Amino acid sequence: MAVGANAQVTTSAISGKVLDETKAPVIGATVVAIHEPSGTLYGAVTNVDGRYTIQGMRTGGPYKIEISYVGYNKTAFTGISLELGNTLSLNAEMKPSSELLDEVVVVADAKANAGAAHNFSTQKIENTPTVDRNVYDIVKNMPMAMTSKNGGITFAGSNNRYNSFQIDGTVSNDVFGLSASGTNGGQTGANPISMDAIQEIQVVVAPFDVRQSGFTGGGINAITKQGTNTTHGSAYTYFNNQNMYGKYSAVRGYEKSPLTQQYTRTYGGTLGGAIVKDKLFYFVSAEAKKESYPSSIYPGYTDSYITNDVAKQIADQYAKLTGIQENYGQRDIESKSFGLLARIDWNINQNHKLALRYQHNNSYDDNYGVGSTSYTFVNSGYRMNNKTNSIVAELNSHLGQNLYNEFRASASFIRDHRDVAYQGPTVQIEDILGGDQKTAITANIGTEYSSGANYLDQDIYTFEDNLSWYLGNHTLTFGTHNEIYRMKNLFIQAVNGSWYYADLQRFLDDQPYKFSYKYTDPELTGGDTQWAPAMKSGQFGFYAQDKWDVSNNFNLTYGLRIDIPVVFNNPTENPTFNEYAAQKGFGVRVGENPSAKVLFSPRVGFRWYTNDSHKTLLRGGIGIFTGRVPFVWLSNAFNNTGMESKGTTIEPKDGKNHTHTAPSLGQYANNPMAGANSGSGYFSPDIVTVSKDFKYPQVFRANLALEQRLPGDIKMTLEGIYSKTMNNVFFENLALTNNGEKVYAIPGVEASVAPYYTKGQSDYYSIINLRNTNKGYTYALSALLEKHFNFGLDMSASYTFGHAKSVNDGTSSVAYSNWKYNYSVDTNSQNELGFSKFDIPHRVMVQASYNSPKYWNGWTSTTIAVIYNGFSGSRYSLTMNEKQDFNGDGQKGNSLLYIPTDEELNKMTFVDNIDEETGKVIMTAAQSREAFKQWIENDSYAKNHRGQYAERNSNLSKWEHEIDLHLAQTIYNIQGMGKLEFTFDIINFANMLNKKWGASYESAYNLSPLTLKEFAADKTTPLYYYNNAEIKKSDISSRWHCQVGVRLTF
Repeated sequence: MAVGANAQVTTSAISGKVLDETKAPVIGATVVAIHEPSGTLYGAVTNVDGRYTIQGMRTGGPYKIEISYVGYNKTAFTGISLELGNTLSLNAEMKPSSELLDEVVVVADAKANAGAAHNFSTQKIENTPTVDRNVYDIVKNMPMAMTSKNGGITFAGSNNRYNSFQIDGTVSNDVFGLSASGTNGGQTGANPISMDAIQEIQVVVAPFDVRQSGFTGGGINAITKQGTNTTHGSAYTYFNNQNMYGKYSAVRGYEKSPLTQQYTRTYGGTLGGAIVKDKLFYFVSAEAKKESYPSSIYPGYTDSYITNDVAKQIADQYAKLTGIQENYGQRDIESKSFGLLARIDWNINQNHKLALRYQHNNSYDDNYGVGSTSYTFVNSGYRMNNKTNSIVAELNSHLGQNLYNEFRASASFIRDHRDVAYQGPTVQIEDILGGDQKTAITANIGTEYSSGANYLDQDIYTFEDNLSWYLGNHTLTFGTHNEIYRMKNLFIQAVNGSWYYADLQRFLDDQPYKFSYKYTDPELTGGDTQWAPAMKSGQFGFYAQDKWDVSNNFNLTYGLRIDIPVVFNNPTENPTFNEYAAQKGFGVRVGENPSAKVLFSPRVGFRWYTNDSHKTLLRGGIGIFTGRVPFVWLSNAFNNTGMESKGTTIEPKDGKNHTHTAPSLGQYANNPMAGANSGSGYFSPDIVTVSKDFKYPQVFRANLALEQRLPGDIKMTLEGIYSKTMNNVFFENLALTNNGEKVYAIPGVEASVAPYYTKGQSDYYSIINLRNTNKGYTYALSALLEKHFNFGLDMSASYTFGHAKSVNDGTSSVAYSNWKYNYSVDTNSQNELGFSKFDIPHRVMVQASYNSPKYWNGWTSTTIAVIYNGFSGSRYSLTMNEKQDFNGDGQKGNSLLYIPTDEELNKMTFVDNIDEETGKVIMTAAQSREAFKQWIENDSYAKNHRGQYAERNSNLSKWEHEIDLHLAQTIYNIQGMGKLEFTFDIINFANMLNKKWGASYESAYNLSPLTLKEFAADKTTPLYYYNNAEIKKSDISSRWHCQVGVRLTF
């Protein structure tokens, strides 16, 4: 018996070969499978080779499978359980009716997948420690997966935006690409589906079935529960508050610092059963969750943070200049969600099964962007709102003995919008000294930069059809998968004007170095100053494959998939820009989208048991995988045409240094349009284009694995995955010009040279072009040991090693941000291959779970599960803190750090770091030089890479270790109703044992130990001082926290 992974579908399958006592195939034997809880029947007849296949079966079980033929005893298999997306290989040898045959009980091995994949059953889901009750808390427990601190999950070092998330086999991920989690409603932090509604989860990384597509990372498919002939239901609640968190603060030197009042409350229930026995079934799930907690970061929360006095100065000055009174201090952050799922399953007859599912989610979340080096005033965040409605229909049909068809269609309607406390000018103040007079803090006050005008409406339709044709030992599949999108996105940044100040004193004197304002032109939008463009697009897929069972021990799957992505409408044409671009030879145009490209994805995979004992399995394959591009990157071209969307950025300079004479906040706070039209500036819009040759993401992927049964029935899996970038994204700024001019981090040191850009007299502030790159790769190697004990204990241990390299990680939803935050020496170069932000070199995981038998006369049972997860920290870049733009690209803080040798360090020009407000010397030039030298010697990367620029994402934060614990006590037959379960989940359990254990670090993108204050009078010599910077621990994540739950099941 064996199991093979099929496409990421909603059902399971069985197949096998029936032989007689002479080992000859039995032709015409009847195979009947009965899903015992629902009475659902499935059937097949063996062909001329004695083979049979039954697809479209319910997952789980138990099943009873009977094989009969005239003149032979009936062969029966009971206790069969099927896994999602997997085919159970069940062979039988029939005995003549003169012999007796006992009933055979078979326990399936659900781990022998055809490609890198993992399944999580209902029991595994229930036994996983979790407080958030999120699908990712389950999925992260496979060796090739890792949750990202920036949200979502990464597979083998890939970008989380390139994953696919499906519910019941239909698109449920955020295809627009705004949410870090990658799921619909993810911007509000809401779970895409209640854990209590999930029957099983399958995760695939390298499936070689061509029906599977839509990702170049990993694919997650969660299928929902179904009703049975027995009415089942549950009611549950989960709760935690401030008393369920550790009381010691890692960011305050582990001093006792209990959290103030907060809570998380979850209420839910399920109900399922039969409307008509054996025929028509229903299942309903509802869940509500509300959370409230105080911000753990606020003025004065540590000595190194912005002080209350400084926060008051800023708030008072903002009120003086704008008339808007802001607040500062600690604030409450709230979120709320409600989810409803309803499903109907109809066994029309033995050959046709229909399923209908409706899902509704309604949620909001307060987004308040604070960190250890940034502060946002109390009302300067926003509330994210989401409503999602989706409906799915699936029809599975057996068309005679040799044909099986699966049809699925869905429609999803997603609505996201942001609410703000007020509409007021946006202000950013840099280099504010913390209470320690060393740490630089950035303060944000006013309407959040991207939230003054922001909503997204999405309508998504999908339909898929797969026809399987059984021909001897071949299964041919022909199919199509199609997705159609309509997306309307209002996105205007700086809609109230945005002012930038170099330091606190410049703000108090109202001397901004930069001013930005954006709007939509009412003359072109019919009077609408907040106009939103609509984009219509689709992706059409066609495929064919053959699954060839060469023998009972070897099968081969090979096929070809063709994907055709297309955008149906174009952005508004901009003739003026197109003429300008043609003159400059840019090769781009506004008003055109890339033409439809035919993307080919050939794949071949194999599974080979080396002998009939099936103790050794070799599996793997090679192929091309085509994903979706986050549509927000294409939508950027609709929002930034320079036609309907207008704007300007004014940033006066004298040579390389700012003059701090941009239009002032005091004068233009209530009329940013006048500031944009002031004598000190002119309109210079942002333009976004997409290269006419742009293709959707593709990777070439190879996978090879060995599964071996060791003595003691221990299962060992050794697996490797390699992915080579074929088409990925790269963002370049065509508004920049380099005429061979150079800038030196250290004058005269050629190794420190970087290109120096100018914008000249360009009419455009930025021209961000989206194009492809084929540079980059990932690989991962893992070793996994698993052992199941018959008394209820399951154990596993794994180690994963790998690396991921890229030239642009695409971590933002905004094209301009993807360009400007791609830390580099040359911001327009495609040749700076560095570590990906998603690179995690080492990961160790140990899991153990124990389900006790019932004890105390069958009255109760106990479940204990523990998971250890250790990994080698998060990647970050070493950069310069640029008070003046180092390389002329118009951005500060995106230039990689040059690491000098001792000799070069002596050539650098350091200056005193002076508090602009008080005139006090914070650190002398000599002290800065010595402090920077000491920093280099103490940094594991810098000390070994002197005399060169740091590589992007060169550094790793410290190793992190987390132990999570799940406890459950079940009491049976409560008042004859069923069972009552009490659960207790502890996240970061080690911290409960020792306050210094379980430390977690912030997810920093960069660290800047050196500040470029300005250029000297010669306009070529950079002037530096040391910047006290470090990757800091996370206060909340470094504490243990727990949750209690109660569930009544009947």
